[in-house]
Amino acid sequence: MLRLAFVLVAVLAATGAWVLKSRSAGSSFGGYSTAQLDTLERGYRVAMQRPPVRPGIRSAGARDSIDAEISLGFLEEERMRRRLFLGAVAVALLGAIGAALPRRGVPRDRGEEGRLAEALGSPEVLLEGERQKAARLLGVSLDAPPTVIDAALQAQLASRDAGRMVGLAPDLQRLVVEQRVALQRARDLLVSKPGPRT
Repeated sequence: MLRLAFVLVAVLAATGAWVLKSRSAGSSFGGYSTAQLDTLERGYRVAMQRPPVRPGIRSAGARDSIDAEISLGFLEEERMRRRLFLGAVAVALLGAIGAALPRRGVPRDRGEEGRLAEALGSPEVLLEGERQKAARLLGVSLDAPPTVIDAALQAQLASRDAGRMVGLAPDLQRLVVEQRVALQRARDLLVSKPGPRT
């Protein structure tokens, strides 16, 4: 899908560049180089600054000033077309490169899950091992009812009460907080019994 988007961007940008190039070829300033356009622009700006011979009378100088202003507008349009053309070409090239690059997100093959289970073990076995650790941490059996598990948790948390941490070193306070979090996780793991897998 992403590759198709890159192709579409490249095609649209290339089409835009072609349209701009063809319009530039039809412009009266299309055949001029950038240096020549700079020279013409300076000349037009000088002509626009010339005052009329007598105020209130449209003289040849006034007509020249208006002609220079109109020509300067066409010249600036040509400059804008050239900038847009270069931008469109750059976008088309980037789109083509994006479409040509191989995608990194290669989908996992179905055998990868099997290899992962081989290396780490079955998820059910891993979960059962975690539940056994949780039961040992709380000091209860695996099949203890939730009320017993909650009572064991409260007893463990009471011995690690925040009020008892006053005056302890910051490292010890952090350790007690981590232990409280681990106890809460152990309780959650034991109370939420895994259902049968479908």
